Amino acid sequence: MTHNPQHNPNQVNDDQQQNQCPEGCCEGNELLCVSIPCPITIVLLGLELQLELPCIRLTSQDNLTPDQVQQLLGFLSNLIGNLGTNITSQ
Repeated sequence: MTHNPQHNPNQVNDDQQQNQCPEGCCEGNELLCVSIPCPITIVLLGLELQLELPCIRLTSQDNLTPDQVQQLLGFLSNLIGNLGTNITSQ
């Protein structure tokens, strides 16, 4: 058997494990769910950052009325809009 110093089978397994991400946490029945199980690179104010959000989940134990759903949607829309406004104004 010839030894090939450039081919290390353990390195292939290590590379495959590093490239695999765990499953996200979202089930589809949440009011809001954000899952970024593997780090992603973002640039914020000129700084390169690694972002990883294993799970952010917003749920309710009770059934929401249509008015409550509309209130939540309005709140989330304003929150997201304000984040964008604050970032661009700085």
